[in-house]
Amino acid sequence: MVTMEKMLFKEGNEFNYIRHNEILSDRMTLLFIHGLGESGQCFQEVFVDRRFDTCNIIVLDLIGYGKSSEAADGDYGFEAHIVKLWKIIAYFKIHDLIVIGHSMGGDIATLLCDSDKNKKIVKFVNIEGGLTQYDLFISQEAVKAEETGNFTHWFHDEFMMAKVLGSWGQKYPSCRRYYSSLRYCRPEAFLANARELCKRSTALPGQYMSKTGRKYCSLSIPKIFCYGTESISSGTIDFLKENSLEYKAFDDAFHWLMIDKPKEFYSFLYEFVS
Repeated sequence: MVTMEKMLFKEGNEFNYIRHNEILSDRMTLLFIHGLGESGQCFQEVFVDRRFDTCNIIVLDLIGYGKSSEAADGDYGFEAHIVKLWKIIAYFKIHDLIVIGHSMGGDIATLLCDSDKNKKIVKFVNIEGGLTQYDLFISQEAVKAEETGNFTHWFHDEFMMAKVLGSWGQKYPSCRRYYSSLRYCRPEAFLANARELCKRSTALPGQYMSKTGRKYCSLSIPKIFCYGTESISSGTIDFLKENSLEYKAFDDAFHWLMIDKPKEFYSFLYEFVS
């Protein structure tokens, strides 16, 4: 088992809660970025997999999520998250960086890779990030609820309790863990990021409207898109095939495939990073 340490990365009145192991300068680093409403809890299995003993592991809670603070200036935008991520990367003095982003974290990781001027990032694993407009099944509902003045009720009752815990949670253990993270998520962060996900995913004309998806295609580093067969849209699968993108499907897994299929996912991840 990898020894997990915990710390607060503080800057002014803000802090990120970070789970990590011993960070050594002579080995590769795995940076995990969670999704909308989530926290670093969704990647906890990596700390009990002995194969990753030789890697630096960094799993953070984004500002507004999990055990991290609220945004001091109220800015929960992707660019603000990316600025903070680069500061955390600089703090740990890491290189040979492999980024693993889930859902919204895949979108943020795509932009992080695109902004990598010093070529620190060497590989990217995108777990159901938003490549097309066809997978906006959570963020789109949040935006619609906000437009009708119903967001607070939707977030706590319709989404968290009825859908995540009551419906999805009955079938997928991953959603019961997601519910535990949602309880600590700041609703204002969730809504701000849901708006941005919708905006970035519907910004272009044509069949595939996502700016993030186009940017993902343009990344030159080794990258792979992972998805669960229980959650991904046919439109996103078409996008992957039409753009000759490398992908890995996890059968009978929902959106949180690294929780639903931990042995399969972390075995794949170990092979990919090795």
